[in-house]
Amino acid sequence: MVMLKQSSLDKEEARINAMRARAQARTQRFLNARERTLGVDKAALDRQVEEKRLAKLAEKQANADQFAYDQQVLRILESNEAESRAAKMAEMNALREDLLAKAQEPKNTCEKMGTPINPDDCSFAAGQRFAGEDQSKDVRIRQQQAQMRQWTRQQVAEKQARSAEVVEEGMRFHQYLSAVDQMRAEMEEAEAARVKAEKRMVRAMNEARANEVAERKAKDKALEDELNEMELKHVMESPFINEETDFGKSAQSDYRVRPDHFKGYSSDQVKYIFQENDVVVAEHKKAKQEEKDVDAAWGRHQDAVSYMMEQNYQAQKAQRDYMNKLQAEDIAKQRLVQAEKKAQAEKDRFGSVDGGFFKGFGSSCR
Repeated sequence: MVMLKQSSLDKEEARINAMRARAQARTQRFLNARERTLGVDKAALDRQVEEKRLAKLAEKQANADQFAYDQQVLRILESNEAESRAAKMAEMNALREDLLAKAQEPKNTCEKMGTPINPDDCSFAAGQRFAGEDQSKDVRIRQQQAQMRQWTRQQVAEKQARSAEVVEEGMRFHQYLSAVDQMRAEMEEAEAARVKAEKRMVRAMNEARANEVAERKAKDKALEDELNEMELKHVMESPFINEETDFGKSAQSDYRVRPDHFKGYSSDQVKYIFQENDVVVAEHKKAKQEEKDVDAAWGRHQDAVSYMMEQNYQAQKAQRDYMNKLQAEDIAKQRLVQAEKKAQAEKDRFGSVDGGFFKGFGSSCR
């Protein structure tokens, strides 16, 4: 038990030292303004704080619901147990009354045994005492039983003392753990309060920094707008930038200029130049349009000529096909006639006399 207590103390001390080291490191990080301000997202931090708060509320509500449910279950179990005990008690009372009623019956009220026999008052013929019998056996047995009862009571007392010592040690250890838990809770509350205060301080510093940056940006923008307006006004009103063209006119004529004082053309001259340029551009457009029209007409002429040539070619092709067809038919007929002649010549190659040859005799005028 002592070793267990010492081990628990060592673990608790190590945990507290680790917590203090983390708190000190976190404090050092908060004291570093560069690391604290660079990359800080206030909206994200606010969302994280809100999420943690909602998670804690949800956990607290869940614990409360679970506690209420456990209490309800405990009440139901206690009610069931009370009903069971009442039923058992009623059953035991009924059984006791039944046993008492049975015990009052005449057959159960008779004496169980008669007057005990005293061996000292009996002779040898009674068979209650024999030679060599141990007369102090009962006394010795009673003494041994009394000794066993004393030893048993002593062992029970020792066990009860040890149990009481264990319970007392457990109570002391429980009190120690309760004190440690209380101290831990106080330290955690203090740490939470310190962290909350540091977060509020960081938030205030971030807000002040953001306001300062916003004010500086607003001032810079106002100054930039003012400078731009001044520059625009200077450009519009400066005689150096807006060169007067009348300064370059010659004293001899309004249409002549001094090359050394020439400041550019006037607005009327520029407008006249633009008008001439527009005329030239219009003429170019007109010439291009006429060229396009000529090209289009020539294209249509080429299309018509191509169409006529195609029609002529198709007509000539049809004529050639027709002539070729006639020629092929004529050749086929010639081949047929040639074949017939060849067959007839083959037939007449050895000569023959038919009936017509003899019919010609005697028919002459001679």
